[in-house]
Amino acid sequence: MKSLLNPASIIALCWAAFQIHMVYGEPLELIVAVPIHVMFGVVLTFITHPLRQDSRGKLSLARASDYLLAAIAAAIAAYYLIDAERLVTRIAMVDLLEKWDFIVGIATIALVIEAVRRSLGMGLTVVILVFLGYQFIGPALRDLPLLSIIGHGGEPTMLFLETFLDLQTMQNEGVFGIPSIVSYSQVFYFLLFGAFLQLFGGGQLFMDMSVLLVGRFRGGMAKVSIVSSTLFGAVSGSATANAAVMGMFTIPAMKKSGMSSEESAAVEAASSTGGQLMPPVMGAAAFLIAQFMGIPYAQVAIAALIPALLFYIALYFVVDLLARRKGLTALKLSEMDTNWASVFKRLYLFIPVIMLVYQIMAGRALSSATLEAIWVTIVFGLITRVWGGFSAEGISGAVKATANVFIDSLKALDSGSRGAIAVAIPCAGAGIVVGIASMTNLGLTFGSFVTALSGGMLIPALLLVMLMVIVMGMGMPTTAAYIMGAILAIPALDKLGIPALSSHFFVLYFAALSMVTPPVALAAFVAGGIAKANIWKTGWIAFRYSLAGFLVAYAFVFSPALLLQGEWTEILPAVVTAVIGCYALAGCVAGYLRARNTLLESFLLFVAAAMLIAPVIKASLAGLVLLTLVWVWQVRKTKAASSNALMESSRA
Repeated sequence: MKSLLNPASIIALCWAAFQIHMVYGEPLELIVAVPIHVMFGVVLTFITHPLRQDSRGKLSLARASDYLLAAIAAAIAAYYLIDAERLVTRIAMVDLLEKWDFIVGIATIALVIEAVRRSLGMGLTVVILVFLGYQFIGPALRDLPLLSIIGHGGEPTMLFLETFLDLQTMQNEGVFGIPSIVSYSQVFYFLLFGAFLQLFGGGQLFMDMSVLLVGRFRGGMAKVSIVSSTLFGAVSGSATANAAVMGMFTIPAMKKSGMSSEESAAVEAASSTGGQLMPPVMGAAAFLIAQFMGIPYAQVAIAALIPALLFYIALYFVVDLLARRKGLTALKLSEMDTNWASVFKRLYLFIPVIMLVYQIMAGRALSSATLEAIWVTIVFGLITRVWGGFSAEGISGAVKATANVFIDSLKALDSGSRGAIAVAIPCAGAGIVVGIASMTNLGLTFGSFVTALSGGMLIPALLLVMLMVIVMGMGMPTTAAYIMGAILAIPALDKLGIPALSSHFFVLYFAALSMVTPPVALAAFVAGGIAKANIWKTGWIAFRYSLAGFLVAYAFVFSPALLLQGEWTEILPAVVTAVIGCYALAGCVAGYLRARNTLLESFLLFVAAAMLIAPVIKASLAGLVLLTLVWVWQVRKTKAASSNALMESSRA
């Protein structure tokens, strides 16, 4: 309990209490509730990410400045709450701003940018500052020959500033727009649920189940990493958090089994990145896609399932072929620290997960459905712990167990709220960019730019969008990279006639894959640090292991069958051939199918994989023939090598 008696934990618990009250109490209007949500995140950021790391726990000018900024953010939240009636009834872009609206607006933007810098580094911060510069110097660009295409209307007058602040901070656009609304109304609750599930034993259950399911196969611990990251990532939705939590267990075991430090870290980084593509959480992106498109969240989650499974299937095949090539063994029974009897006793932890998924698919409000799943988790945890305490120590044991459940629940609220910084702050920061893009029509301008540069051809346009999203995703969270990619790239993809759902998933996939794309591959950096590996080599190996994501992203642009859009007669063949294509791609990446590949064989396997994953039946059949030819050739090559070795040994 003492661990919760500190300013950061108190703020985190207050934030959680506010969010819960918004579901069970009288909810505030979005123009009031969302700013309070964002300012909670800003306050918590300044307390947990001090100006100087060595100022923690000390009385210094630097630490005092942290609390001063936190107090200003709290005052801004109070301003929105006290002035709620006026904010709700005012007409945006018609009613003039008051003096304090100017002050609060400028302070809000400044505090959000500083919170972004402290919590996420300079990547997103620089992007926001560049867009702010563009907002005010954009009109001057119209007179420059090479830059006139991106110039925009308006003059840097007082009215221009007032319009900018009105859109950014006095309505549900900009800082408090769709990204922050999604963070407030949906993602925060999922993060709370993930924290409760983790603290009540869900993470360990996922690990133990993975060990028992696939640990006995060759390359056992690497396969455990894949399965556990699939389960944990589906709830956490964060590549770096997934790599940090699961990597502590899996990476040392993979190294012990015979994999190099770089390969072990790369497997974990790729597995963790896939967690952002696996429903239901998907790093908040699924909720954003639903909000941007105006469709039910369940529809997005269903569409995401097959591509995410293909990513993990391809990674599983890579590990299996690497294990065959390197002779990696399975886990021994003595190395498994768990058993099925222990796992069966904890399977009740899946009940709240199943219940949550069912309610989401049934169309329930995400916030209330998630809180109900949390209550079920607490009840099951209470029953099992009280029974265990009573069996061991009688009434006193039951009382202790009840107290522990209460304390663990507070710790989960604390942990979930702290984790929400990683979503609330980038969403608010990216919201500034979204507001600027909306005010300047930058999305349409960029769309015209991409169309002109690509000559209106689909493949060059997709390559340009892919590069833009990956570059923007370097050094910033997937959520922020997706938001900015969606704002800038979706209009360009719409002009090329790509279905909206395919366009959004295309952008999302490359925002996620930036986590394993050098030179700035954040998931690979985290995993590489745990493995004490060469970060650069780890990034490139993780990139290779994640190639399936690149091919799948292009596949559902050309045909949305892999997103479960269309008739089953189209969907089923596309899925089957894509699975076979993942095997061909794994053979290329691992450098082994039935024998070690030559360069030509690896190239042919990559071509076969691309043709099989492409949802065009003729191309898939040609890819299958090519894969079969390489398979047969390598089988014959292996048999010839074996017979030659046998003849050599008989002569000796």
